[in-house]
Amino acid sequence: MDIFDIARLAGVSRKTVQRVLNDSDQVRPETRERIMKIMEEHQYQPNVSARRLVKKKTHTIGLFIIQDPRKDRIYSDDLFYSAVIGAVINACSLRGYKVLVTITELDDPSPVMKLYREKSIDAGIIISWSNVQPIVDNILSAGFLVGVFDQNNLTERTPSIPMPILENEKGAMEAANHFIQLGHEDIAIITGDEDNHAARERLSGFRKALKAAGIPIKPEYIFKGRFMEESGREAVHHWMDKGMLPSAIVCSNDHIAFGALKALKEAGRNVPQDVSLIGFDNILLTEYTSPSLSTMNVPRVEMAVSLVEQLIHRVEGVPDEKMKPFQATLVSRESCRKK
Repeated sequence: MDIFDIARLAGVSRKTVQRVLNDSDQVRPETRERIMKIMEEHQYQPNVSARRLVKKKTHTIGLFIIQDPRKDRIYSDDLFYSAVIGAVINACSLRGYKVLVTITELDDPSPVMKLYREKSIDAGIIISWSNVQPIVDNILSAGFLVGVFDQNNLTERTPSIPMPILENEKGAMEAANHFIQLGHEDIAIITGDEDNHAARERLSGFRKALKAAGIPIKPEYIFKGRFMEESGREAVHHWMDKGMLPSAIVCSNDHIAFGALKALKEAGRNVPQDVSLIGFDNILLTEYTSPSLSTMNVPRVEMAVSLVEQLIHRVEGVPDEKMKPFQATLVSRESCRKK
């Protein structure tokens, strides 16, 4: 049983059957129903490869997880991207698109380009903790569509790359202002990696909040760290060794906050009685620390859905509105108190 047999039994042309397979609105409902009934009765399964050639679209989005062997493995170690991956898959499904997940390493983008060249996907989305600018440049130069989830993965932001923008500076300002409103003045920050845009923007927001409040910015309360738990430990040990532990600490992500929380407990200091903490990201574990961690919630699901929508609009040739910037918001829990 093939498409010609279905057309003969339904008394229509092959093109009409093909339009039904492609969900075209150019077929009358009664004709569509008759063709679908014949397909069901004869257990007809359309050839996927043939449909791809006719439609010139796969209705498949590639989700590229680009790993750096020197950093955490996103699938096994990461707590930030799990919500993003789930949101991308769900958003694609709701739009009638499948997701083809590919995991590769930063220095070997060949599996990514292979999917494009084989026409296995209509477009791709990259998630990574690393700078993927060379990979994106290769994809764009070959004329393919790609979106990037994290603005910090690129050195150049252009309109040709769908990408949600998080206003990191405003988020850090809100975190610092929360401490200021609680009466703290000895406020410190543990930064992320110096070569990361988000780390620099969050430090800038911290500085602006203190300056606006008329609180002197003490250089010794700016600890240059990395987006990892160990930086939280190192910062606390550094300040305690100097005898200058701050009363409140803005941590540039939740992993840093976990490290600071552990170090303070090991040193016999109580959170928030002795030191208040705020993290950044609102990963799941922040609810279950003791005390539960106040943090800046990054709207990862909304960002992922917006990225999928914009990418699919481009695949389908539908005009899309410019993506509005996203804002992190404070989730107040038990790790902060009034001074």
